[in-house]
Amino acid sequence: MAPTTKKRKRLETTLAAAVAHPIRSKCLVILAERVASPAEIARQLHLDVSKVGYHVSALSDAHLIEEIGSRPVRGAVEHFYRAVQLPIVDSDQMGAYTEQERRIVAESILSIHAANAAHSLEDGTYLERPDSHLTRLAFNIDEEGWGEATTAYLELYERIFEIQEAAAARMTDGDEKPFRVISFQSLFEIPMKPE
Repeated sequence: MAPTTKKRKRLETTLAAAVAHPIRSKCLVILAERVASPAEIARQLHLDVSKVGYHVSALSDAHLIEEIGSRPVRGAVEHFYRAVQLPIVDSDQMGAYTEQERRIVAESILSIHAANAAHSLEDGTYLERPDSHLTRLAFNIDEEGWGEATTAYLELYERIFEIQEAAAARMTDGDEKPFRVISFQSLFEIPMKPE
């Protein structure tokens, strides 16, 4: 079933909220990594706290971040946020979610990915490595092929975790210097082109 115009608009609004402004993208990236207040983010980015607070509010309004606490600071209240926590779920668990819950998971992941990519492009790190990987491939598939593709993606997902664990062991030994990467996997059905 094709999404309604209202549902499409909400997804576009959520994604737009993540990348509408470079400061917003940077805030979302930071909050996907750790808990922080607008004041802490402002210090990290060397920006005015009111600017950061505006963009943090926009992310909160789009339900991409959530407030998890506050504390009094010199007659004011400092609020702390984090990106919406998304569990890693398998197909059976995802199947138990309602359509709305699946939509929230998808919107949040896509928004955080868009923010990560925008921040990396702006910072220049996205283009530093000629061996980085970005692929978009649209093709027709049958049910058997769909099952094989989802299995292949799960195998890659597990292999990436093995690579991460081996790298962590090397870095613990002091043999390697760490740097940060994003692995984003995506496989989903799209509407057929009209004939």
